[in-house]
Formats: sequence, C-alpha cells, structure tokens
Amino acid sequence: MKQYLAALLCVLLAVSLFAGCGKNPEDPVSTKLPAPPSMTAAPTAAPKPEPTVTIDSGFWVVTKMAVDGSEYEGDFLTDIFGPADHTLSCGFAADGTVTCVYFDELFKSSWSGSGESATFTFGDQEAKAAVTDEGLLTVTVADGSVFTLVNQEEMPDAILNNPWRTYAPNFSEQETTAMSTFMAGGGYIVKDDVLYGLSHSVTLSGSLGATAFTMKGDFPSFGEVTDLDASGIANYLCIEGDHLYYVRDYSAICRVPLAGGDVEVLYDGACDYLQIYNGRLYFTDADYHFVSTDMDGNDLTTVVNRELYYPYFICENWIVFQDDADDESLHLYNIAHDADVNITYVPSYQPILDGCYLYFVMYDGDGIPYLNRIDMSDPAVFPCESSDLPLADTNYMIDGEYIYLPNNISRVKEEWQTLTDTGTAISSVNVYISPEYNIHHEFDADGLISAKYLTSIEKGGGTSFK
Repeated sequence: MKQYLAALLCVLLAVSLFAGCGKNPEDPVSTKLPAPPSMTAAPTAAPKPEPTVTIDSGFWVVTKMAVDGSEYEGDFLTDIFGPADHTLSCGFAADGTVTCVYFDELFKSSWSGSGESATFTFGDQEAKAAVTDEGLLTVTVADGSVFTLVNQEEMPDAILNNPWRTYAPNFSEQETTAMSTFMAGGGYIVKDDVLYGLSHSVTLSGSLGATAFTMKGDFPSFGEVTDLDASGIANYLCIEGDHLYYVRDYSAICRVPLAGGDVEVLYDGACDYLQIYNGRLYFTDADYHFVSTDMDGNDLTTVVNRELYYPYFICENWIVFQDDADDESLHLYNIAHDADVNITYVPSYQPILDGCYLYFVMYDGDGIPYLNRIDMSDPAVFPCESSDLPLADTNYMIDGEYIYLPNNISRVKEEWQTLTDTGTAISSVNVYISPEYNIHHEFDADGLISAKYLTSIEKGGGTSFK
C-alpha cells in the first residue's frame, strides 16, 4: 500500500517545465483536473463552523472533496494526499483575480460575482463558488467535482512558497523602453529636462555629463554641459533619489549626485548589466555571475552562481537571462526560490519584453538572425513565433508602439514579422528610447560617432548635442 501511495503522489505532484522556441514540445501537461483514485472515505466530523465570511476574505483550504466518484475528507484526505493546502488552496482578491494551488500546481484566473457567490475558471473548466451559512466555501466544477474549503487569514504555505505566485509579466510602455535602453547598454537617461550620458566624444573616450535642455518649438535646445565623471565611460545609468548610479568602464559601479559632486565607488571590480530593483543593486561580476548589493555597495550576495548575460527583472523575483553554458538559450529564473526554466533551447540574444511578449533575436542553422517572440503569459505553453525576414545584426529597440532597427528602419509592432534591414554598413543606431524622447548615434565610414541626436517623440524634432 505504501508503494502504491508513493507512486500515486509522484504522479499527482509532478511538475513539468514546458518547451519554448527551438524545441519540439513534449506532451504538454494538461490543465484538466487530475482524478484521484477511487476510494471510499470514512466519514469524519464536520469542521467547526466559522464566523460569517465573504469569498475574498483571507484564504481557503480544502477540507473535503468529491472527485471522479470518490470522496476524501479530513484526515483521510491528508493521509492520502499530504497537506491540505498543497491539495487545494485558493485566494480570491478584491481586484477580481484568484490564485489557486491544486496538487502543488499553481494556476491563476479571474473571478466575478458577489461576496457570497462567484464564477471563475478552474483549470480549463468553469467553476461556481459559494459561501455556506457555516462559513465554508463550496466550489463546484463543470465536470462534477465538488470541493469544500475552510477559511484562514494567513496565506497558505503552498501559495506563499510557490515560485509562480508572483509571475505576471506585462510591461508598460515605460518599462519596455527602459528594458530596450538597458539592452542597448544604458548609456543615456533623461529626467526633468536634463540629459545624462556620454558627452564630448566621437571615439567613446569622453566623460559622463549632464546637459539641461528646453523645447524651442519642435526642437530641443541645449545648455552647457556639466561634467559628472571625467574618468571613464558610463553605462547602465540608473537614477534613484537624487543620485545617478552607473557602471564605469565595466570596472566599477559608481554614484554621483545629479547636480554634480563627489563620485563614490560602490563596487570595485569587473562588472556589467547594472539594474536597480526593490532597493538593491543587481549586476554581474568578473565571472558574469549575477550578484547584488545594497544601495551603498555593501552586503554583496551571489544570486545566480553561473555565467549569464542580459539579466533583467520582468516581474517580482523573476529575471530573464541568457545562460552561457546552456547553448546561450534564454532562461527564466526565480531568485527567491531557485526555480529555473529554459524557454528557448537555442542561442538567443537581446530579450525585450513588451506587454506579455518577449522579443529576442535567434539565429537559424545558417547563422542568419531573425526576430522572434514568445507569449510569456502562459508558462505552461510559452508559444513562440518567428519573423519572416532576416536581420543584419542583433540591434533593435521597442518603444511600446514601434520596433526600431539601425539605419532609421522601423515598423509598428503589429508588423514585426515583416521587419528587416538591408544588411548595409550601419550609419545610425538608436541607443535610448523613452515615451518622451529617443537618442540615436550617427557613424562615419570609420565607425566613429559623427553626431548624437535627442529627438522629441511628440514634436518629432531632433537636435544634436555635445
């Protein structure tokens, strides 16, 4: 019997990871409800009635269920399937979302109704929920399954410690432009009509400067440059409070007051890919391992102990990155639970999230790059699409409405599969995009920067700057 129960639990509690771009998917895990074995449950005493509650009060944990002609209740249920909250637990939020764990698999949907009754999607079926006079919750699923749940204030462990609880990638236009700029090296940032970034350079040997500007009609008009750090090139610029944080010459992480002043070195050593998230600095070290410090450069912590590139937070605790050892494929990783999912299986570059779509560049068997995208909203599927036409290289940016390639080539997002470039020498590249402004560099025949332009998105006018 023990061997039978162990095998049963392995089947019910197995969690599969799903195929993305570049891999033929295995048999996908069904979202239909798994059917426990047919057993006869010994009756147990009814749970003590709870005070009057509503559907969105606290959380709900199963105490009785009737599935596929079999009933399970109380101790008999937990003896067979383990902790009740891992068998079925739910939280109905006031914003109309519901999060449930069913046999250790988490799913999310929306609910509608009143405080006493609601309709929501359970797996791939409609379910009706209703609060009883005893303060219990009955959930009746379209396939005939019926669950009885008790209320509790605390979030059940099965939900709290499930890595997918916080998975909700859906970038705004502002977030998409920030990620685009990050993937381009993060060399500029605009805030309160001041441009921060590379100044006085055509050879990338200039300094970090701050230049105030005003709009004169359709065109920006610049004032004098204030030098912030003349000792190296700044990348991955981030503003937090009244300070500018950045990577200097890929050999230190620094900060300087926005108005100018003393430069502080917060981290001394090879580094790359700086991002500020939830009050901490995240970046890669000399080995391209993903590490973190507090905002003063203290409390150095290793987050992902392997070589990776493009690490970027796309929702709470979840980053996307390229795993160098895994054929340079893209991975999702939960930093709180050490949960790792491969989503492309083939070499993939420059990931940028727009809404719930993750765009990236993937090379075919002949080494030709194509733009691709994955729908990140359903981690059980991760469906992938590919563009019809090749690109010349991996440079592209998204501003929430348009996708940009070098040499002033762009398309509205809906036409992304027809986006291509000519393959000629690069004469201009977008390096910063925001909902208000973008910046592009122009290059001469030797590949040196010949001009830098700030353009107003609303006005359409662009002005060169030092």
